[in-house]
Order: sequence, then structure tokens, then C-alpha cells
Amino acid sequence: MNRIVILFLLLTLLSGTTLVLISKHWFPIWLGLELSTLSILPILSSNTWSRGNEATLKYFLVQAFSAAILLNGATLNLWLAGSWEISSTNDYLVHSIISLAIIIKLGLAPCHFWFPDVLSGISFNNGIIIACWQKIAPLVLIANLNNFLASELFILCAVLSVLVGAWGGLNQVSTRKILAYSSIGHMGWITCTLFFSVEVAIILFLFYILNNALIFCICSSNTLSHLSTLSKINGNPTSTLLFSLALLSLGGLPPLGGFINKLIPISIFAINNSLIIIPLFIIGSLISLYFYLRVTFNTSLTLFPQNSLSLVSTRTTGTSYHSVAISILAPLTLWGILLVPLLYLFI
Repeated sequence: MNRIVILFLLLTLLSGTTLVLISKHWFPIWLGLELSTLSILPILSSNTWSRGNEATLKYFLVQAFSAAILLNGATLNLWLAGSWEISSTNDYLVHSIISLAIIIKLGLAPCHFWFPDVLSGISFNNGIIIACWQKIAPLVLIANLNNFLASELFILCAVLSVLVGAWGGLNQVSTRKILAYSSIGHMGWITCTLFFSVEVAIILFLFYILNNALIFCICSSNTLSHLSTLSKINGNPTSTLLFSLALLSLGGLPPLGGFINKLIPISIFAINNSLIIIPLFIIGSLISLYFYLRVTFNTSLTLFPQNSLSLVSTRTTGTSYHSVAISILAPLTLWGILLVPLLYLFI
């Protein structure tokens, strides 16, 4: 695809997300979400293999369906309250309809089935957009509406997402599906935390973006599509170290930053007397840590049969684009891993 066309589509994607961030009325919010969806579709469909076209179609159908539900909820709110403003949303039925639309867009359980299929059918570069950037607008909607939305429904879906994300990633051999279920689990943590502390949820999300972007870039530059291909980066000690640290931090292994990012939300849940969900989150975190450790083991401690020359090669197989991206993301991620506890001193 032409670079000018890609730049135009990315600017449209940015405009759609920005429109959602600054809008206080339902119609421009819906318009921004549609702009974000329509601008990403040509990028996703630029893949030449049939699996990519199938993933693009699934993504379009799911996003169109959730946008239609959101527009129906906003129209019902206009009929009941006589206003497009989000602050006028006071009816429980409207809350439930809009909550369902946001849950589908985020890919929270039990509406998560589309997300692993879509992520496994697209490239790692496009996966960064789907797993990170496209989560911003729905999460901002939750932050702006957490006093109006059906919080019990969201917390239930968040708990289910943590458990489903942990359980679903156990028997996967596809790197993309492992990252997809990891994303589902982390969205559960972030969504639940949003209803207790927006500041902590922002830190969780920023940390999630940095780690996932680094992991996706390393996977893309080394074509790490399955667990059996993870040993490709054994010849590059820097990539191996960064990949392992980012994975273990996402899993919450102490003393890395991901451990603090799970400890602080759990303490917030305890302070707010939400004691029932704490053991469920801990169980989900421990299960997910297991498959993170499995991936790390396959990456750095196991050498699969391969050409012996690749074992001593320190040359990276990625493009200059990936090298620049990894060079930028690596210090940011390491800063987050080592210094993330200091961020909590300012909230």
C-alpha cells in the first residue's frame, strides 16, 4: 500500500480517537468510533493472504455491530432525556445497552471470541494498533461514564476476562493467540481498576502499551509466529533479554514493574471492600504467569533444532523500522519496569 495512503489512514485513525476523547455528546463519539474502525480496515486488508481478509471481515462486523448498539443506546437516551449529552444518561436500560457496546468493542469476556481470531489473522504491526491504540477510545468512555454505566456488569466481565485470558492462553502454540489472551486478561485488570481509581488505571494502560508494543515489534522483526520459532532470537542477546523481561513483567513476576501494577490494584480493591474479586484476580494472574514463563523458557533456555550458523549470529532479521522502534521502546519499557513504583507516589 502507498505510504501516503497509509499516512492518511493513520491520521484519520488519530482523528477518530481524538474526537472520542474531546466529545461530550453521543453523536460525535459514535462518529469518532466509526472513523477509527473504517480507517483501520484498509490497513488490515492490505495483507495478501486469505486469513488476513477473514480477520478484517470479522473485525468490521464486530465493530459495526457494537457501534450500532451504541447508537441505539444514544438514540434511546435522546428519546428519554431529550439530549445527546453523555451527562444526561440516567436510565438503567440506556446504561446497560451502552455498557454492552463498550464491552464488545474492548473484547471483554464473554464477548471476547472475536479478538483472538482477528489478532491471529493479521500482521504483528497491525496487531499493535488493534491491541493497543483501538483500546483507548472505549477505555476513555468508561472513565468518563463510570458514574453512569452499569459498574456491576463491567466488574463481572472484567473478572471473567482475567480468568478467560489466563485459561485461554495455557494451551496455545501461536504467539499471536498468546498475546491476544494476554490482552484480554490485562483489559480485565484495567477495566476493573477504572471503577476504583482512574489514575492507577492510566498507569496500568501505559505500562501495557509499552510492554506490548515492544513484544509485538520483536515478534515482527524476527517472525516469531509460533512457540517453536521463539529460539530464532537466541542469537540476539539484547532482543532475548528485552523480550523475556517484557513478558515476565506482564506476568507480574516480582520485582518487575508488572508485580507492582498488580499489587496496587489489589490493595485498592481491598480498601474498597471488594474482597470477593481479589482471589479471582490472583488466581488468574498466577495462571497467566505460568504461560508467560513457558514462553520465556522456550525463548531463552531452550534451543530448538535449527541451522547451527543462526546460533552464533547476532544480526537482527528485522527491517530498519523495527530496529528504530525497538530502540525507542526498549528504554521506555525498562524505565517502566524499574521505576514504575515511583509513579504511584504522585497519585
